[in-house]
This record gives sequence, structure tokens and C-alpha cells, in this order.
Amino acid sequence: MLVSHRRDQLIEFIKALLKHSFVLDALPESAENTWAHVEELIEEHRVDAESSRLREAVPGVGSFFTPLPLARAWRRFDETYRISRRRFVSPSFNEIRGVLNLAQVLAFEHASSELQFVTFDGDCTLYTDGQNFQDDDL
Repeated sequence: MLVSHRRDQLIEFIKALLKHSFVLDALPESAENTWAHVEELIEEHRVDAESSRLREAVPGVGSFFTPLPLARAWRRFDETYRISRRRFVSPSFNEIRGVLNLAQVLAFEHASSELQFVTFDGDCTLYTDGQNFQDDDL
């Protein structure tokens, strides 16, 4: 049975921003600028979440606890997967999520002295949606 996953407003917002560049065949030149802009929006949101431009664009956006080096993450992700060289398939939801995940890992380089807790699988991809691990030791 196929399980329908929830949609993430932030990822859909980023996907829409990148789609313009893809349609205009300008992704190689403009994607990094788009990611840098989203990085700026997130940093602004970290400082003042209530009146941020990101909150206006994505009302359901949550909190960010570290700066996210999205432009740097995009460069590394694109070096590996060559997304910007594609002509017929725009960046997917999972690719955008991959860039966000990589940015979070890159952010740990600078936050390691402050880092107290790391958790994985916030989007429930390792186990059935809506369920918890039954092992109390976890």
C-alpha cells in the first residue's frame, strides 16, 4: 500500500523559486543565488521569526536553531548529482530536501562546541509514518 507523505511548505517554496530558473534554462547561473537568498531569509527568520519575510511566504515554517549554509550545500550537492546540468527534469522535492539536510550537516562544523543533541528521522522515513520505535532503549 502506498502511503501519502505530507508536503513540506518550505521545500515547496524553494522548489517554486528554483523552477523559474529551470524553466528559463538558467539554473546553472542562478541556482546558487536562489539558495543564497533562501539562506538570507532563514537567517532573518532566526533573528525575528514573527515578522520575517520567510514567515510571510511560508506561514507554517518552524524554527531554525543554526544558520544554514545553503549556497555552499547546493554547490557540493550539485557537484555530486549535476542537477543544474539537467534540461528536462527540474530539482525534485527529495533533492531539495537533500540540500537542506547537507546544509544542516555543514552547519554542525561551526556549532560543534554548542551541540548538545542530534536526532535523525524527523520526517519519519525510517519507520512507518506516524509510528514510534517500540524499543525503550532508543
